[in-house]
Amino acid sequence: MEAKKKSNTVIVFIVVLLLAVFFIIPFFLVILNSFKTSPDFVANPFSLPTKLHTENYETAFNTMNFLNSFKNSIIICVIATGVSVVLSSMNAYVLTRKKWKITKAFYMILIAAMVVPFQVIMIPLVKLYGSGLGLTNNIWLVTFIHIGLNIPSPTFLYSGFITGVPVELDEAALIDGASPERTFFSIIFPLLKPITMTNIVFVALSIWNDYILASTLLSLKEVKTLPLMTYAFLTTKSADYAPMMAGLVLTMLPVMILYLFGQRYIIEGIVAGSVKG
Repeated sequence: MEAKKKSNTVIVFIVVLLLAVFFIIPFFLVILNSFKTSPDFVANPFSLPTKLHTENYETAFNTMNFLNSFKNSIIICVIATGVSVVLSSMNAYVLTRKKWKITKAFYMILIAAMVVPFQVIMIPLVKLYGSGLGLTNNIWLVTFIHIGLNIPSPTFLYSGFITGVPVELDEAALIDGASPERTFFSIIFPLLKPITMTNIVFVALSIWNDYILASTLLSLKEVKTLPLMTYAFLTTKSADYAPMMAGLVLTMLPVMILYLFGQRYIIEGIVAGSVKG
């Protein structure tokens, strides 16, 4: 029996290792090709560079107008992530603690919103805000839409986690004279750190890597985000692949740092949020 357990453990380890390698290879190739020339990339994207062409990063930095694009991405990502996470936690607290019929209906609407692809509502959004209100090329509009799009999923995860928080904490705070708002932000919200970090990472990754929404509403170079500016290396007749790879590395770096910082909370948050619900 013990030998069978060890055998199963080894098999699982090998499968997980192969999957990890499979997912890491694309990142490795992007970094590898960022130090080549474009002809070398076209000739063999899997070969090692004969010389490290670090000038690709300087070219990418200038072509992408990196500082301005980075600023736009940061503004959209930080504000939308922060607001959507706070609103989602408040939504989940009310939906979990208040057993009203309207809260159950609202919760089901949020769950249904999770399975609606963005492509379904993309054209109406562009028609409304673009043609109707003339709000294209406005990063605040993109931020506002991202907040709305990223409320259902975090609310679902928060709801499962808050279910496991004892109601007695609320009752004790009420006896001490604390308002519902004070109870939530001073007592409940600090207990949600694992699921909060999980939601921050997931929402930030989604917003930072967004291309479809940004491309439909942002066309001017001054307001474009980093994912949009990686296409600055493509023209109708040619493509400068090596600097593009360097640009992709620069674009991925901030979210990779965020993920590495928050990865220890992710599994704990997901498991707690799904099992307790």
